[in-house]
Amino acid sequence: MKDLIIVESPTKARTIKKLLGPKTRVISSKGHIKDLPKSRLGVKIEDGKFIPEYIKIRGKAKDIKLIQDAAKKAERVLLAPDPDREGEAIAQHLAEEIGNEHVARIRFYEITKRGIAEALANPGQIDHLLVDAHRTRRVLDRLVGYKVSPLLWKLVRSGLSAGRVQSVALRILCEREAEIEGFKPETYWVIKGLFEARGERFEAELVKIKDKKAERLDEGQMRKAKTILRAGIDAQVAKFERGPKSFTPSPPFKTSTLQQEAASALHFAPKRTMRLAQGLYEGVTLEETTVGLITYMRTDSLRIAHEFIASTENFIVQTMGEEYSKPRAYRDRKGAQAAHEAIRPTLLARSPDFVAPHLDRDSKHLYGLIYRRYLASQMADSVYDQRTVGIEHEGYLFRARSLKRIFEGYEKVYSREKRETDFLLPELAKTDGVRLVKLMIERKETQPPQRYTQASLIRRLERYGIGRPSTYASIVDTLAERHYTRREARKRSAPLMPTELGRVVNDILVPRFADLFNVKFTRRMEAELDQIAEGKLDWQRALSDFWKPFSAALEKVEAEIPEIKQEMVKETGETCPKCGKPLVEKWGRFGKFLACSGFPTCRYTRPIGDAEPQEIEKRCPECGAAMVVKVGRFGRFLACSRYPECKTTMPYVLGHPCPLCGGEVLELRGKLGKFYKCSNDACTFTSPYPLSDERCPACDAHMVAAPAGAFCVRCNPEKMKAKTAKKRKSEDDSKA
Repeated sequence: MKDLIIVESPTKARTIKKLLGPKTRVISSKGHIKDLPKSRLGVKIEDGKFIPEYIKIRGKAKDIKLIQDAAKKAERVLLAPDPDREGEAIAQHLAEEIGNEHVARIRFYEITKRGIAEALANPGQIDHLLVDAHRTRRVLDRLVGYKVSPLLWKLVRSGLSAGRVQSVALRILCEREAEIEGFKPETYWVIKGLFEARGERFEAELVKIKDKKAERLDEGQMRKAKTILRAGIDAQVAKFERGPKSFTPSPPFKTSTLQQEAASALHFAPKRTMRLAQGLYEGVTLEETTVGLITYMRTDSLRIAHEFIASTENFIVQTMGEEYSKPRAYRDRKGAQAAHEAIRPTLLARSPDFVAPHLDRDSKHLYGLIYRRYLASQMADSVYDQRTVGIEHEGYLFRARSLKRIFEGYEKVYSREKRETDFLLPELAKTDGVRLVKLMIERKETQPPQRYTQASLIRRLERYGIGRPSTYASIVDTLAERHYTRREARKRSAPLMPTELGRVVNDILVPRFADLFNVKFTRRMEAELDQIAEGKLDWQRALSDFWKPFSAALEKVEAEIPEIKQEMVKETGETCPKCGKPLVEKWGRFGKFLACSGFPTCRYTRPIGDAEPQEIEKRCPECGAAMVVKVGRFGRFLACSRYPECKTTMPYVLGHPCPLCGGEVLELRGKLGKFYKCSNDACTFTSPYPLSDERCPACDAHMVAAPAGAFCVRCNPEKMKAKTAKKRKSEDDSKA
């Protein structure tokens, strides 16, 4: 075997293998083979040096052995993980395990015959500066996460996390929420006029009064305008302009703009967008060939290869005409990875319609978005006939503008907004008379700043210089997984709100780590990672400069934990029903709860919003005291009223008997959520839905309250099986 190519993805391996044929062996590492240990910090600090303790990931031994055996038989080993920091780290770890001197690094920016041929013709070495940058980021994130998160466990509850970038994103959301809550609306008025000239009517908006802006009028200005601008007055044409107005296309997508556009146009979450884009990049089977449809999707570059711009020009000229073509090169922002291209289709002949039969619905929509956006970026401007008129009366200036498209240009293939107005202003001259037909006054209020959506949060992070193409989706995702944020509505495009838990975490972290969890510091660290990758900064020095102030802040907060805990306790005005002392709000393992301020002498607790636990007729099997209904992390349950002296608990019992055997039906919670089960072990009744008050007309058993309508499980056992399977599938899909 001459060449062995190692990639990180099985899908990518299959695509490359089909394109190269049987002579070259292509295998996959299935992602990372090494990482920092999960059970401990995994970073040694000795003599001011930071030593990450990478270990083989559990379950990867078989994959590593396969790679080592294949490498021994190869004349040349080509490491081909993704062309970014993450991929470079994978390549480095593979090289360490292979130990073969004939190891080279190749990089695929598109998985096509041409892209693979270019990579094979230009093998290089592992970029150790890029590996250092990845190593630095990994150590930074580990130090912050593993050192700060335990503070949250002590102060709030276990399972919470802090992160170098994640906590700054949370801060941005919390600060916006505080702005919204502190916002005080102000009333203002907007004035428009319906005018008539040359037999045509059109609307114009008041924009100036005596050469001063008049977009928002106070009540006094509104009343004065109302007395002067009466219906029927004759006004003058102060200005009339007509000319072409051009609009340029947007540049092709980079990672952040793809995520933003997919969120607003297709309502895709960033994580979903990246998963679909990964599939389009790694390879799709089209009839008899498998090929990558787009270039590498984790990029912050707008660069397009010169030869592809040339082929795009030919394609546009041949399919649409020379007037539609305008080759363009876009400038990257400072710090962008110039080796990458923007996200584009790998071949323009593979149009969205051509590949549609081979893609699922979501992939088809995303490919269409990428294809059209790129094609539009190389097309001519759209051109409109723009007419603007200024109408003046006694110092009050109104303005109207109309747009009529005269050349569609790039909008032939890609347009997200309607620019053309519903009316066209007549040709006017200064000598023309203009009559005010009607004055329209609208009372408005200033609006608070809008909450961030997933798309606008990513846009903000990018503008601040926080995060990288590979991390945007995971930042948003982590905040949701930790229950620090929630969506305002169920739609994926709905605005994000910090939860109460998210705000508590933010209130703990920001004042005490003000120099760490802020935009300026995080942006500086991202810039330093770029400098490390460029060889301009030593990675050990960057970590040392971070560690000194960070460790000092950690020690200070550790010493203040009792004081912080006391600050978090809030008085409620209620008294403890057991001892009469004040009840206070506290945070515990399962969230916020009420507790007696006399703890530990009195251990009375109650969930927030609950009344005193309700006693029921059932008695405790251990001590005979009354059982009460309580609400815990997994829903309702029965507990002994003598707690903590007696700690007996039982599942919550529904009021209706089992429809199959007449036994008690318990409310339980499993990995798929709440379900209902008969307490009789010999009975088979299990349901994802509760029993209803409605009884079966045939057998008089209580029916199951399914969303589509109640049914009897005794008379329709097969329907019960089908409903249970359907509910489980929908829950699995929602989690995926």
